[in-house]
Amino acid sequence: MMKLKEIKNPEFKNLINLAYMQGENNNQDAVLKIEQDMKEYIQDNEFIISTEESKPVRIPYGNDDEYIVPVFTDEREYILGMQYFSLNVMDENKDYIIEKLDYFKKLKDDPKFLGYLVNISSVSYILNTSLL
Repeated sequence: MMKLKEIKNPEFKNLINLAYMQGENNNQDAVLKIEQDMKEYIQDNEFIISTEESKPVRIPYGNDDEYIVPVFTDEREYILGMQYFSLNVMDENKDYIIEKLDYFKKLKDDPKFLGYLVNISSVSYILNTSLL
């Protein structure tokens, strides 16, 4: 079993930064290419997934009970995320697992699930369900 300190994912953080940069330049072709790279990356790598009572944490987002699930690329981002949760009185009973993002397979079938929110307290990025 991997330990929190062993999860790094610097390449993924670079992809997020690139996607933002290309998005700001209105370069949709580049963003689509980067998102394809993200899709391949998340199939092969593990992330820190925030859980509560062995279920993914759900953060309300949008309308009609829609939600996103927070995930983190590394230990530092996880610690910052927990600080963010505590500021918003959401930190109670939170835990984590280290798994690939398809660990909670049923999430993708839930029409109210909008995607994963990567690194909630820094340059966060929503991986919508088309990338999973």
